[in-house]
Amino acid sequence: MKKPLFYLFIWVLTFFIFIDAKAQIKLHDDSHVSLGSLTKDYGIQIQPNGYSYFHSRLNTEWSWATLSYSNDSLQKHWIVANLDDPNRGRHTFFVTGHGYVYKNGTLQRSDARFQHEEQQIEDARNVLDQITGIWYVPTEEDGETKSNIVRRAGVSAQEVEKVLPEAVAADEDGVLYVDYEALTVFLIEAVKEQHKEIETLQKTLQSHGLLEP
Repeated sequence: MKKPLFYLFIWVLTFFIFIDAKAQIKLHDDSHVSLGSLTKDYGIQIQPNGYSYFHSRLNTEWSWATLSYSNDSLQKHWIVANLDDPNRGRHTFFVTGHGYVYKNGTLQRSDARFQHEEQQIEDARNVLDQITGIWYVPTEEDGETKSNIVRRAGVSAQEVEKVLPEAVAADEDGVLYVDYEALTVFLIEAVKEQHKEIETLQKTLQSHGLLEP
């Protein structure tokens, strides 16, 4: 009779130590598992289908986030694949260890029903004239060897920021990033502006008999 009492004492002691250490594991009725929390509100969450995600209780600004770390610059992370695709194994989206993003395409919500205070872009050519397209070789990055670094085409974020600050953002370390999709919109308007100028020039030349209609 002493052994069962001893085991019961050990179990109770372990239980209170577990509670005191605030180590919390919760198995919900739907087989969802919460680690570090008794609810699904924060901590490590594991869904029955195997999806896992993390949520900081303190950082409400960034809310949910899934993190992946690797010492291999070419290893794939956050892979998305369409299992209904006959070419299974062809990943439609992934990020490598050095931060390069590979994808089939990008769609950005641009529904007019969700847009307000619209204002047409004007003088797009003047903006683009102040931005220089360049070839450049990036400085050696963490996890990359010099043999992996190739020449790239792009623009300088500092230069873009001077004329189009809406297309530039900075991370927590002050590193600048360019929204190339925003520059594409200016390219569209710049081409339209140039087309109007060409039409005006053609009409002027025709009116002076210098160009056949």
